[in-house]
Amino acid sequence: MVKRNSFIQGLLHEMHNVINDHSVLLTVLLAPLVYVFLMGSIYQKKEVKKIPFAVVDYDKTPTTRNFTRLLSASPAIRLVSQPATYEKGKAALYSMKVQGFLVFPKGFEKKLLKGEGSDVNLYLNTTRFLPSNDLNRAVNTVFMTVGAGIRLHAYEAKGMNPKYAMELINPVLADVHPVYNATNNYGDYLLPGLLFLILQQTLLIGLGESFVRSREKGNLQEALRGNATDIFGWFGGRVSYYLFLYASYILFYFGYAFHFLDIPLRGSKTALFVISLLFLLVVMIYTMLVASFSKKQIRIMEALAFTSYPLFLLSGYSWPVDAMPAPLQWLARIIPTTPMMDAVTKLCAEGTGWGPILNDILQLLVMLLVSTLLFYWRMAVMKKKLTAVKAPVEIS
Repeated sequence: MVKRNSFIQGLLHEMHNVINDHSVLLTVLLAPLVYVFLMGSIYQKKEVKKIPFAVVDYDKTPTTRNFTRLLSASPAIRLVSQPATYEKGKAALYSMKVQGFLVFPKGFEKKLLKGEGSDVNLYLNTTRFLPSNDLNRAVNTVFMTVGAGIRLHAYEAKGMNPKYAMELINPVLADVHPVYNATNNYGDYLLPGLLFLILQQTLLIGLGESFVRSREKGNLQEALRGNATDIFGWFGGRVSYYLFLYASYILFYFGYAFHFLDIPLRGSKTALFVISLLFLLVVMIYTMLVASFSKKQIRIMEALAFTSYPLFLLSGYSWPVDAMPAPLQWLARIIPTTPMMDAVTKLCAEGTGWGPILNDILQLLVMLLVSTLLFYWRMAVMKKKLTAVKAPVEIS
Protein backbone atom coordinates (compact mmCIF):
# COMPACT_ATOMS: atom_id res chain seq x y z
CA MET A 1 0.00 0.00 0.00
CA VAL A 2 1.33 3.43 -0.91
CA LYS A 3 1.81 5.70 2.07
CA ARG A 4 -0.04 8.97 1.61
CA ASN A 5 2.78 11.06 3.07
CA SER A 6 5.49 9.71 0.76
CA PHE A 7 3.21 10.11 -2.27
CA ILE A 8 2.44 13.72 -1.38
CA GLN A 9 6.10 14.36 -0.59
CA GLY A 10 7.04 13.11 -4.06
CA LEU A 11 4.34 15.25 -5.66
CA LEU A 12 5.38 18.38 -3.75
CA HIS A 13 9.04 17.69 -4.39
CA GLU A 14 8.43 17.61 -8.15
CA MET A 15 6.39 20.83 -8.02
CA HIS A 16 9.23 22.45 -6.07
CA ASN A 17 11.78 21.26 -8.62
CA VAL A 18 9.77 22.64 -11.54
CA ILE A 19 9.13 26.02 -9.93
CA ASN A 20 12.69 26.57 -8.72
CA ASP A 21 14.58 25.35 -11.79
CA HIS A 22 14.09 27.74 -14.70
CA SER A 23 15.28 25.22 -17.24
CA VAL A 24 12.76 22.60 -16.13
CA LEU A 25 10.06 25.26 -15.77
CA LEU A 26 10.48 26.47 -19.36
CA THR A 27 10.71 22.93 -20.71
CA VAL A 28 7.61 21.38 -19.15
CA LEU A 29 5.33 24.38 -18.60
CA LEU A 30 6.06 26.74 -21.50
CA ALA A 31 7.55 24.69 -24.35
CA PRO A 32 4.57 22.30 -24.91
CA LEU A 33 2.27 25.31 -25.40
CA VAL A 34 4.62 27.50 -27.45
CA TYR A 35 6.04 24.77 -29.67
CA VAL A 36 2.66 23.42 -30.69
CA PHE A 37 1.74 26.74 -32.33
CA LEU A 38 5.24 27.70 -33.42
CA MET A 39 6.02 24.40 -35.14
CA GLY A 40 2.41 23.75 -36.10
CA SER A 41 2.09 27.11 -37.85
CA ILE A 42 5.00 26.19 -40.14
CA TYR A 43 2.83 23.50 -41.75
CA GLN A 44 -0.52 25.25 -41.29
CA LYS A 45 -0.97 25.78 -45.05
CA LYS A 46 -0.63 21.99 -45.37
CA GLU A 47 0.64 22.03 -48.96
CA VAL A 48 2.99 24.11 -51.09
CA LYS A 49 1.33 26.24 -53.76
CA LYS A 50 2.59 28.60 -56.45
CA ILE A 51 5.91 26.81 -56.93
CA PRO A 52 8.07 29.08 -59.13
CA PHE A 53 9.00 27.66 -62.51
CA ALA A 54 10.18 28.90 -65.93
CA VAL A 55 9.55 28.03 -69.57
CA VAL A 56 12.17 28.12 -72.32
CA ASP A 57 10.28 28.31 -75.61
CA TYR A 58 12.42 27.73 -78.71
CA ASP A 59 9.33 27.10 -80.85
CA LYS A 60 7.30 30.25 -80.05
CA THR A 61 4.09 28.97 -81.67
CA PRO A 62 0.42 29.19 -80.65
CA THR A 63 0.64 25.60 -79.39
CA THR A 64 3.55 26.25 -77.01
CA ARG A 65 1.93 29.50 -75.85
CA ASN A 66 -1.27 27.56 -75.13
CA PHE A 67 0.68 24.98 -73.09
CA THR A 68 2.36 27.78 -71.16
CA ARG A 69 -0.98 29.45 -70.47
CA LEU A 70 -2.46 26.20 -69.13
CA LEU A 71 0.57 25.61 -66.94
CA SER A 72 0.27 29.13 -65.53
CA ALA A 73 -3.37 28.44 -64.62
CA SER A 74 -2.41 25.51 -62.39
CA PRO A 75 -2.80 26.48 -58.68
CA ALA A 76 0.26 24.43 -57.73
CA ILE A 77 2.78 26.32 -59.86
CA ARG A 78 3.62 29.91 -60.82
CA LEU A 79 5.34 31.00 -64.03
CA VAL A 80 7.95 33.56 -62.97
CA SER A 81 10.11 33.87 -66.09
CA GLN A 82 10.59 32.79 -69.70
CA PRO A 83 14.36 32.59 -70.29
CA ALA A 84 15.53 32.85 -73.89
CA THR A 85 17.86 29.86 -73.73
CA TYR A 86 18.41 26.58 -71.89
CA GLU A 87 21.54 28.02 -70.26
CA LYS A 88 19.57 30.91 -68.76
CA GLY A 89 16.91 28.49 -67.52
CA LYS A 90 19.63 26.35 -65.93
CA ALA A 91 21.12 29.44 -64.27
CA ALA A 92 17.71 30.34 -62.81
CA LEU A 93 17.35 26.78 -61.47
CA TYR A 94 20.84 26.71 -59.95
CA SER A 95 20.32 30.09 -58.31
CA MET A 96 17.07 28.72 -56.76
CA LYS A 97 14.97 31.41 -58.43
CA VAL A 98 12.82 28.62 -59.88
CA GLN A 99 12.21 25.05 -58.76
CA GLY A 100 12.12 23.78 -62.33
CA PHE A 101 11.93 24.78 -65.96
CA LEU A 102 10.46 23.37 -69.14
CA VAL A 103 12.05 23.43 -72.60
CA PHE A 104 9.93 23.40 -75.76
CA PRO A 105 12.24 22.39 -78.65
CA LYS A 106 12.24 24.01 -82.07
CA GLY A 107 9.66 22.34 -84.34
CA PHE A 108 7.45 21.20 -81.44
CA GLU A 109 4.16 22.34 -83.03
CA LYS A 110 5.18 21.13 -86.50
CA LYS A 111 5.70 17.58 -85.24
CA LEU A 112 2.40 17.59 -83.41
CA LEU A 113 0.53 18.72 -86.52
CA LYS A 114 2.14 15.86 -88.45
CA GLY A 115 0.93 13.46 -85.78
CA GLU A 116 4.45 12.71 -84.65
CA GLY A 117 5.62 12.60 -81.08
CA SER A 118 7.67 15.46 -79.72
CA ASP A 119 9.85 15.46 -76.61
CA VAL A 120 9.62 18.20 -74.00
CA ASN A 121 12.32 18.38 -71.33
CA LEU A 122 11.45 19.20 -67.73
CA TYR A 123 14.31 20.04 -65.34
CA LEU A 124 13.57 19.87 -61.60
CA ASN A 125 15.34 20.87 -58.41
CA THR A 126 15.07 17.55 -56.58
CA THR A 127 16.98 18.71 -53.50
CA ARG A 128 13.53 19.63 -52.18
CA PHE A 129 11.50 16.62 -53.19
CA LEU A 130 8.07 17.89 -52.13
CA PRO A 131 7.96 20.98 -54.43
CA SER A 132 9.62 19.01 -57.24
CA ASN A 133 6.99 16.24 -56.93
CA ASP A 134 4.16 18.79 -57.00
CA LEU A 135 5.69 20.59 -59.99
CA ASN A 136 6.23 17.32 -61.84
CA ARG A 137 2.64 16.23 -61.14
CA ALA A 138 1.21 19.58 -62.29
CA VAL A 139 3.18 19.57 -65.56
CA ASN A 140 2.28 15.95 -66.31
CA THR A 141 -1.40 16.62 -65.65
CA VAL A 142 -1.44 19.49 -68.16
CA PHE A 143 0.45 17.52 -70.80
CA MET A 144 -1.71 14.42 -70.42
CA THR A 145 -4.88 16.52 -70.70
CA VAL A 146 -3.69 18.47 -73.72
CA GLY A 147 -2.23 15.38 -75.33
CA ALA A 148 -5.55 13.55 -75.02
CA GLY A 149 -7.31 16.58 -76.54
CA ILE A 150 -4.94 16.61 -79.54
CA ARG A 151 -5.47 12.90 -80.20
CA LEU A 152 -9.24 13.28 -79.84
CA HIS A 153 -9.26 16.15 -82.33
CA ALA A 154 -7.20 14.07 -84.80
CA TYR A 155 -9.57 11.09 -84.55
CA GLU A 156 -12.64 13.30 -84.91
CA ALA A 157 -11.07 14.92 -88.00
CA LYS A 158 -10.94 11.47 -89.53
CA GLY A 159 -14.71 11.11 -88.93
CA MET A 160 -14.45 8.81 -85.93
CA ASN A 161 -17.24 8.69 -83.35
CA PRO A 162 -16.18 10.81 -80.29
CA LYS A 163 -17.04 8.04 -77.81
CA TYR A 164 -15.02 5.47 -79.73
CA ALA A 165 -12.21 8.01 -80.14
CA MET A 166 -12.06 8.48 -76.35
CA GLU A 167 -11.81 4.71 -75.86
CA LEU A 168 -8.87 4.64 -78.27
CA ILE A 169 -7.16 7.49 -76.44
CA ASN A 170 -7.58 5.88 -73.02
CA PRO A 171 -7.98 2.11 -73.56
CA VAL A 172 -7.08 1.50 -69.90
CA LEU A 173 -8.14 4.28 -67.56
CA ALA A 174 -7.13 4.09 -63.90
CA ASP A 175 -9.79 5.54 -61.60
CA VAL A 176 -7.65 6.61 -58.61
CA HIS A 177 -9.34 7.17 -55.23
CA PRO A 178 -6.91 8.50 -52.59
CA VAL A 179 -7.98 7.54 -49.08
CA TYR A 180 -7.11 8.93 -45.63
CA ASN A 181 -4.97 11.88 -46.80
CA ALA A 182 -7.12 12.54 -49.86
CA THR A 183 -5.41 15.79 -50.86
CA ASN A 184 -1.96 14.23 -50.34
CA ASN A 185 -0.81 17.23 -48.33
CA TYR A 186 2.21 17.37 -46.05
CA GLY A 187 0.53 19.09 -43.10
CA ASP A 188 -2.13 16.43 -42.49
CA TYR A 189 0.57 13.78 -42.63
CA LEU A 190 3.17 15.43 -40.37
CA LEU A 191 1.34 17.54 -37.79
CA PRO A 192 -0.37 14.79 -35.70
CA GLY A 193 2.94 13.00 -35.11
CA LEU A 194 4.74 16.28 -34.53
CA LEU A 195 2.44 17.23 -31.63
CA PHE A 196 3.11 13.99 -29.78
CA LEU A 197 6.83 14.32 -30.49
CA ILE A 198 6.74 17.74 -28.78
CA LEU A 199 5.14 16.17 -25.70
CA GLN A 200 7.67 13.35 -25.66
CA GLN A 201 10.75 15.54 -25.98
CA THR A 202 9.71 18.17 -23.43
CA LEU A 203 8.87 15.39 -20.97
CA LEU A 204 12.16 13.60 -21.63
CA ILE A 205 14.27 16.71 -21.06
CA GLY A 206 12.22 18.23 -18.22
CA LEU A 207 11.85 15.08 -16.14
CA GLY A 208 15.42 14.00 -16.90
CA GLU A 209 16.79 17.31 -15.62
CA SER A 210 14.54 17.25 -12.56
CA PHE A 211 15.54 13.68 -11.70
CA VAL A 212 19.27 14.46 -11.81
CA ARG A 213 18.72 17.71 -9.88
CA SER A 214 17.18 15.61 -7.09
CA ARG A 215 20.33 13.50 -7.11
CA GLU A 216 22.60 16.55 -7.04
CA LYS A 217 20.67 17.95 -4.05
CA GLY A 218 20.68 14.60 -2.21
CA ASN A 219 16.87 14.29 -2.28
CA LEU A 220 17.00 11.07 -4.28
CA GLN A 221 19.50 9.47 -1.89
CA GLU A 222 17.36 10.51 1.07
CA ALA A 223 14.26 8.95 -0.51
CA LEU A 224 16.13 5.71 -1.26
CA ARG A 225 17.02 5.31 2.41
CA GLY A 226 13.32 4.74 3.17
CA ASN A 227 11.48 1.43 2.98
CA ALA A 228 10.08 0.00 -0.27
CA THR A 229 6.61 1.45 0.29
CA ASP A 230 7.94 4.95 0.90
CA ILE A 231 10.18 4.78 -2.16
CA PHE A 232 7.29 3.57 -4.32
CA GLY A 233 5.08 6.35 -2.99
CA TRP A 234 7.74 9.03 -3.55
CA PHE A 235 8.27 8.04 -7.19
CA GLY A 236 4.51 7.59 -7.63
CA GLY A 237 3.96 11.19 -6.54
CA ARG A 238 6.56 12.50 -8.99
CA VAL A 239 5.18 10.48 -11.90
CA SER A 240 1.60 11.49 -11.06
CA TYR A 241 2.56 15.17 -11.25
CA TYR A 242 3.76 14.82 -14.85
CA LEU A 243 0.94 12.47 -15.80
CA PHE A 244 -1.65 15.04 -14.69
CA LEU A 245 0.25 17.93 -16.33
CA TYR A 246 0.69 16.19 -19.68
CA ALA A 247 -2.84 14.76 -19.67
CA SER A 248 -3.94 18.40 -19.47
CA TYR A 249 -1.79 19.23 -22.51
CA ILE A 250 -3.34 16.37 -24.48
CA LEU A 251 -6.85 17.60 -23.67
CA PHE A 252 -5.79 21.12 -24.71
CA TYR A 253 -4.42 19.77 -27.97
CA PHE A 254 -7.64 17.85 -28.65
CA GLY A 255 -9.87 20.74 -27.65
CA TYR A 256 -8.05 23.62 -29.33
CA ALA A 257 -4.77 22.95 -31.16
CA PHE A 258 -6.23 20.29 -33.49
CA HIS A 259 -9.01 22.69 -34.51
CA PHE A 260 -6.74 25.73 -34.78
CA LEU A 261 -4.25 23.90 -37.01
CA ASP A 262 -7.02 22.00 -38.83
CA ILE A 263 -5.46 18.64 -37.99
CA PRO A 264 -7.58 15.59 -38.85
CA LEU A 265 -8.69 13.41 -35.93
CA ARG A 266 -11.09 10.96 -37.53
CA GLY A 267 -10.80 8.06 -35.07
CA SER A 268 -11.70 7.53 -31.42
CA LYS A 269 -10.57 10.41 -29.19
CA THR A 270 -10.95 8.20 -26.15
CA ALA A 271 -8.62 5.58 -27.62
CA LEU A 272 -6.06 8.24 -28.53
CA PHE A 273 -6.24 9.76 -25.04
CA VAL A 274 -5.80 6.39 -23.31
CA ILE A 275 -2.86 5.26 -25.44
CA SER A 276 -1.30 8.73 -25.05
CA LEU A 277 -1.34 8.37 -21.25
CA LEU A 278 0.20 4.91 -21.52
CA PHE A 279 2.84 6.29 -23.90
CA LEU A 280 3.70 9.15 -21.52
CA LEU A 281 3.97 6.72 -18.61
CA VAL A 282 6.47 4.58 -20.54
CA VAL A 283 8.43 7.69 -21.55
CA MET A 284 8.64 8.74 -17.88
CA ILE A 285 9.98 5.37 -16.71
CA TYR A 286 12.48 5.28 -19.59
CA THR A 287 13.59 8.82 -18.73
CA MET A 288 14.14 8.14 -15.03
CA LEU A 289 16.00 4.93 -15.86
CA VAL A 290 18.37 6.73 -18.24
CA ALA A 291 18.73 9.76 -15.95
CA SER A 292 19.69 7.52 -13.03
CA PHE A 293 23.06 6.94 -14.72
CA SER A 294 23.86 10.67 -14.82
CA LYS A 295 25.24 12.71 -11.94
CA LYS A 296 25.16 16.11 -13.66
CA GLN A 297 22.02 17.91 -14.79
CA ILE A 298 23.75 19.51 -17.76
CA ARG A 299 24.94 16.11 -19.01
CA ILE A 300 21.49 14.54 -19.07
CA MET A 301 20.06 17.62 -20.80
CA GLU A 302 22.74 17.43 -23.49
CA ALA A 303 22.18 13.71 -23.98
CA LEU A 304 18.38 13.85 -24.19
CA ALA A 305 18.30 16.99 -26.36
CA PHE A 306 19.90 15.02 -29.19
CA THR A 307 17.29 12.27 -29.14
CA SER A 308 14.55 14.23 -30.99
CA TYR A 309 15.49 13.41 -34.57
CA PRO A 310 16.75 9.85 -33.94
CA LEU A 311 13.57 8.88 -32.08
CA PHE A 312 11.34 10.44 -34.74
CA LEU A 313 13.21 8.83 -37.63
CA LEU A 314 13.37 5.45 -35.90
CA SER A 315 9.64 5.50 -35.13
CA GLY A 316 8.70 4.56 -38.69
CA TYR A 317 6.55 7.67 -39.11
CA SER A 318 8.58 9.04 -42.01
CA TRP A 319 10.22 5.83 -43.25
CA PRO A 320 9.00 2.22 -42.83
CA VAL A 321 10.71 0.34 -40.00
CA ASP A 322 10.91 -2.78 -42.20
CA ALA A 323 13.03 -0.83 -44.72
CA MET A 324 15.69 0.04 -42.09
CA PRO A 325 18.84 -2.01 -41.44
CA ALA A 326 18.20 -4.90 -39.03
CA PRO A 327 19.97 -3.35 -35.97
CA LEU A 328 17.89 -0.18 -36.34
CA GLN A 329 14.71 -2.26 -36.65
CA TRP A 330 15.52 -3.88 -33.30
CA LEU A 331 16.15 -0.45 -31.78
CA ALA A 332 12.92 0.92 -33.25
CA ARG A 333 10.92 -1.86 -31.61
CA ILE A 334 12.10 -1.05 -28.07
CA ILE A 335 11.32 2.69 -28.11
CA PRO A 336 7.78 3.83 -27.19
CA THR A 337 7.70 6.33 -30.07
CA THR A 338 7.22 3.51 -32.60
CA PRO A 339 3.87 2.07 -31.39
CA MET A 340 2.66 5.58 -30.49
CA MET A 341 3.27 6.98 -33.97
CA ASP A 342 1.65 3.92 -35.51
CA ALA A 343 -1.43 4.49 -33.34
CA VAL A 344 -1.47 8.22 -34.21
CA THR A 345 -1.56 7.36 -37.93
CA LYS A 346 -4.38 4.86 -37.45
CA LEU A 347 -6.49 7.07 -35.21
CA CYS A 348 -5.91 10.50 -36.77
CA ALA A 349 -5.63 9.70 -40.49
CA GLU A 350 -7.33 6.32 -40.92
CA GLY A 351 -10.14 7.02 -38.46
CA THR A 352 -9.98 3.69 -36.68
CA GLY A 353 -11.10 2.72 -33.19
CA TRP A 354 -9.68 0.43 -30.51
CA GLY A 355 -9.24 -2.74 -32.59
CA PRO A 356 -6.35 -1.75 -34.90
CA ILE A 357 -4.32 -0.21 -32.05
CA LEU A 358 -4.55 -3.14 -29.62
CA ASN A 359 -1.15 -4.41 -30.75
CA ASP A 360 0.34 -0.94 -30.14
CA ILE A 361 -1.19 -0.90 -26.65
CA LEU A 362 0.24 -4.35 -25.97
CA GLN A 363 3.71 -3.22 -27.07
CA LEU A 364 3.55 -0.23 -24.74
CA LEU A 365 2.39 -2.41 -21.84
CA VAL A 366 5.33 -4.77 -22.39
CA MET A 367 7.70 -1.78 -22.52
CA LEU A 368 6.15 -0.43 -19.33
CA LEU A 369 6.61 -3.74 -17.52
CA VAL A 370 10.21 -4.27 -18.67
CA SER A 371 11.30 -0.67 -18.04
CA THR A 372 9.68 -0.68 -14.58
CA LEU A 373 11.55 -3.86 -13.64
CA LEU A 374 14.80 -2.36 -14.90
CA PHE A 375 14.16 0.88 -13.01
CA TYR A 376 13.38 -1.14 -9.85
CA TRP A 377 16.67 -3.00 -10.28
CA ARG A 378 18.54 0.26 -10.83
CA MET A 379 17.08 1.85 -7.70
CA ALA A 380 17.90 -1.33 -5.72
CA VAL A 381 21.52 -1.07 -6.85
CA MET A 382 21.70 2.61 -5.88
CA LYS A 383 20.11 1.88 -2.50
CA LYS A 384 22.61 -0.91 -1.88
CA LYS A 385 25.52 1.43 -2.65
CA LEU A 386 24.08 4.03 -0.28
CA THR A 387 23.81 1.43 2.48
CA ALA A 388 27.36 0.24 1.85
CA VAL A 389 28.66 3.80 2.15
CA LYS A 390 26.67 4.55 5.27
CA ALA A 391 27.56 1.38 7.22
CA PRO A 392 31.19 2.28 8.19
CA VAL A 393 30.02 5.71 9.38
CA GLU A 394 27.47 4.14 11.71
CA ILE A 395 30.04 1.70 13.08
CA SER A 396 32.54 4.45 13.85
